[in-house]
Amino acid sequence: MKKQLVYFASFGLVWALGACKTAKPVSQSTSQQNTPVAETIVKTDYQTRMQVKQLKAVDLEEDLSFADEIVLNYTLTAVDDQGKIAQVVTGSFGVESVKAGQILTSERFKPIELVVPENGRLLVSVVLNEIDDYTKAQELVKKINEFGGIAKIPAVMVSIAEYQTPLAIVFGSLQAAGLGLKAAERFDKDDLLGQNTFQLSTQELKSGKALYTIPLVFKGEHLKNSFHYELTYDLQLKLIKTSMQKSSSN
Repeated sequence: MKKQLVYFASFGLVWALGACKTAKPVSQSTSQQNTPVAETIVKTDYQTRMQVKQLKAVDLEEDLSFADEIVLNYTLTAVDDQGKIAQVVTGSFGVESVKAGQILTSERFKPIELVVPENGRLLVSVVLNEIDDYTKAQELVKKINEFGGIAKIPAVMVSIAEYQTPLAIVFGSLQAAGLGLKAAERFDKDDLLGQNTFQLSTQELKSGKALYTIPLVFKGEHLKNSFHYELTYDLQLKLIKTSMQKSSSN
């Protein structure tokens, strides 16, 4: 009987040791933490500056008075890569009484500046009017230079395609400045001597050219009276590169 007990005890010990040898170790899971990596992104915008260089009255519309009462409105419009108006800024000159052959030089005109966003494009619009109501026009010119010429005006986010003419672009910028539709349309009742929009595409902005000189000629006839004006302005461009840190995880 004792031998049998010894035999069973020995068999149990051997079986226990074998089980310990064949048992799989308990696996332990370790969590891998993502290490943030700083990525440098370079953003390129374009600082633009418009300066009227010269306005010459070659031939006047008003033959009887021997002088034209004129106003020149000019606008920079930044359009983003979605075709939406990002920002506008407007300057205004006048009301000025000019005679035939008179030349107005750059110191008479206030420059305007605007930043065009990366992958955007730039529109430069000018509108020249002969004024009928001197007092009302003078008040509007003052408001434009107070609200539109000093600070850059955030425009409503609308498509530039809605503005088909330079006159419409300038009117839209005046409305964005908070001057109201009636104030902007006041110029529309006056004689339009000339309008023009010059555009720089995304590729042209990226070309690196720093200066554009734009000569314009406004000629026509109104109520059998001919007129002829010559306008020249400079458009200066400067690249603005901004580095930004963007965190990403591995």
